[in-house]
Amino acid sequence: MDPKERDRAEPCCFDEWAVHSASRARKRGVGAPITGRLVEALDRQGLERRTVLDVGCGTGDLALASLQRGAERASGIDLAGGAIEQARTLATERGLADRAAFTVGDGAVAPLERHDVVALNRVLCCYPSVDTLLANSLGATGEVYAYTAPIHIGVMGRFNRVSVAISNRWFRFRKRKFRGFQAFVHDLDAVDRTIAAAGFRRVDASRVRGVWQLAVFSRS
Repeated sequence: MDPKERDRAEPCCFDEWAVHSASRARKRGVGAPITGRLVEALDRQGLERRTVLDVGCGTGDLALASLQRGAERASGIDLAGGAIEQARTLATERGLADRAAFTVGDGAVAPLERHDVVALNRVLCCYPSVDTLLANSLGATGEVYAYTAPIHIGVMGRFNRVSVAISNRWFRFRKRKFRGFQAFVHDLDAVDRTIAAAGFRRVDASRVRGVWQLAVFSRS
């Protein structure tokens, strides 16, 4: 095969990630520890008989874990088709396909059905600007809104910015594989102000594994 053709045929990084994430979810319920912590935080606000929307759902493990904790119905949306395929497979394997719906799309611009609980798990860092994403997802939120994102202040904030800068150089170097993807560290104080302005108050906040901020908000 011609080298240029081989590069064009190389799988998208997110498709590869989806396979590994789904494999981890099969072993331990969720693909990453931060996801488990977010599910626990949402459960403290009450998941029983509620609907859950996972924006940037990846392989759907947060949505499916919410169903297993009593949520009535869960939806997920993600740009990566491979991730959505894995999410649907996991839902079927866990006997939850009748209560879970996963679609390919951009949570910043796609029409979002209103849900009681909306979560953005490791999603803000994938957008150069989060204004549209926040507005669209907040507009779909009934009672509880939550996110996890890289800490932006202090020593860990500096660490995150350096780590992201190094990663982005690698993404640019392998541009065919990563298809222009870049990561970002956002001002989470500004994010919190936007959420508060939409009528929510923060009810839970913690740092997870040193580098992640977890925040949960309830409608005032």
